[in-house]
Amino acid sequence: GSCGVKPVEVRVLFRAQTMYKNITAIVNDPDVTLGTINPKIHLEYAWNVDWDSLPLNNKYIILGGHMGAYDTENFSYLNHEKTWLKKAIENNTHILGICLGSQLIADSMGGKAYLANEIEFGFKNLEFLSNDKIYDSFKNSKVFTWHRDTFDLPANARLIAKTEYPQIFTLKNAVALQFHPEIELELFNLWYSSDVSKKELKNYQVDTEVLYLKDNLSKLAINMDEFFQKWIKL
Repeated sequence: GSCGVKPVEVRVLFRAQTMYKNITAIVNDPDVTLGTINPKIHLEYAWNVDWDSLPLNNKYIILGGHMGAYDTENFSYLNHEKTWLKKAIENNTHILGICLGSQLIADSMGGKAYLANEIEFGFKNLEFLSNDKIYDSFKNSKVFTWHRDTFDLPANARLIAKTEYPQIFTLKNAVALQFHPEIELELFNLWYSSDVSKKELKNYQVDTEVLYLKDNLSKLAINMDEFFQKWIKL
């Protein structure tokens, strides 16, 4: 036909769609979406999810949010999410938790998420305690942190990298990242647009961090994608 798509392109397109079709991202906060993570990934919204219907042999990304993992009175769906996470992780389901996602993994598996003494904000170098190749993209460049919560690790978790706080840990087939590898300018601007954010960051060098973000957008996106492609193959 004359649709203009060559057979090779069709194969590549099909392969990409097949690669992502068994991955679901769980959105916990309407303002915290995929960022630079591949947009072909199917989204589910935590407040609407029928948790029992999620196939445990798929892969899941648990995205961030402004709330705490313990904030179940205001966000009752977090209780269902943590119950499901415990079941999924014990089943060896592949889970990738980002920021709140990492805290939910810790909380659901016998660790504890809680408010830290201060906000961790800005681009940081990670201190690696282990040499796993999957995290190479995060070894030679800074990662973006913005969180008030931290966590105690669950008993069987393995800490991979840290700043002053835990930043990467694994537990069975779950990988938890406390930082935001998916950060992009649109997401940052959205998060920073609230009065709450401006107030909580008033003593931080926000302009310097935004400048770093702007200067490193493509590098950060490449790092995210390199890590993500390795995670998909786990």
